[in-house]
Amino acid sequence: MKARTCPNCGYKYSFWLHLRKHFFQNVFSAWECRNCGAKLVVDARRRILLAVVGILPAAALPILTDFFMGYYLGRPVSLSVSVVLVTIWATFIFSLDHFYLAEGERLNSEKEQA
Repeated sequence: MKARTCPNCGYKYSFWLHLRKHFFQNVFSAWECRNCGAKLVVDARRRILLAVVGILPAAALPILTDFFMGYYLGRPVSLSVSVVLVTIWATFIFSLDHFYLAEGERLNSEKEQA
């Protein structure tokens, strides 16, 4: 299954639309696909895994800050650059969400196929 793609119609959500519309949404809440109207939810297990992978580099902030200070940047500039890099990393990782049909939609599509 492709990231940010409706499993019902194959509509691919752009990075910016996903970020704007679904990034801050509750994992268990459903929404309608823009293309076909199917109820979609985010894969909660994958989002938790992505949260760990996305936030893990935050533990490396002191190391990144020291690395940039080696290039004669001051501590505030080094820390700012490190925070920006970790934020970009986390945003990219969270954009790899997978969507699934909501439980009621999944039952309806199985009945239609039978």
